Amino acid sequence: MRWVMGYAAALCVLVLIVSQSVIIPTFFMPFFRWHYNRPSVSRPGMLGYMTIPESLGMAHGDLMDVTAELLDYMRGRRVSLEGITAHAEGFRVYGENFFTQREIYHMYDVLMLYNILFIVRNVAFFLLIALILAKILLKYDPLFLLARCSREIMAGFLALTLIMTVLISIDFERSWDLFHYIFFFFDYDRLWRLTPYTDLMINMVPLRFFLNISIFVGGLIFVASAVIITVSTIYLRRRKQGLML
Repeated sequence: MRWVMGYAAALCVLVLIVSQSVIIPTFFMPFFRWHYNRPSVSRPGMLGYMTIPESLGMAHGDLMDVTAELLDYMRGRRVSLEGITAHAEGFRVYGENFFTQREIYHMYDVLMLYNILFIVRNVAFFLLIALILAKILLKYDPLFLLARCSREIMAGFLALTLIMTVLISIDFERSWDLFHYIFFFFDYDRLWRLTPYTDLMINMVPLRFFLNISIFVGGLIFVASAVIITVSTIYLRRRKQGLML
């Protein structure tokens, strides 16, 4: 029973790490600022690269304002994406909705996914606390169980992540499409597939953006997992030495 509780607690730690590693970059405004300031957009017949605001014909500040509104929607602080207006030369003028209906449907799916992610994270947190308290009451040595089980769970997860990273990197675009097919509710009409000629969102955050944010997420997961494995190993070794004495 104690090992079941130990591995359950370790899985909760894993869920917390993965969920927070996804949430943090998503709402980290300096990441968007870096993304928008970085020359990365090329057009046919054009020498060199433009920044995202230049390619949209927008002021950098206006684009950051639109991004803030978009992230507020994903946090549940905004009811709808309708009513957001900004001038984008060649795309939108002031007074027009910045996002098309297709983009609004798209972001509704994204909102649902993040709502689920927030719920899973919160459940994992409170379940972890409950399991730790239960192990204390049952005198199951919670630190030993958590360290031992977390080290094994994290090591296994890192190995699995490495395999998945190799597979995804072979064809990131196809993997990204597969992700949408699996998790997006409106995939029957491919509403998640936006076009750069009419939809500003795909120009704001093109595939390169998601590749960069995936690297960001992967880095956070790796660092957090490595820290837990290292700390758990040091604790278990010192504990063993102490018991041997």
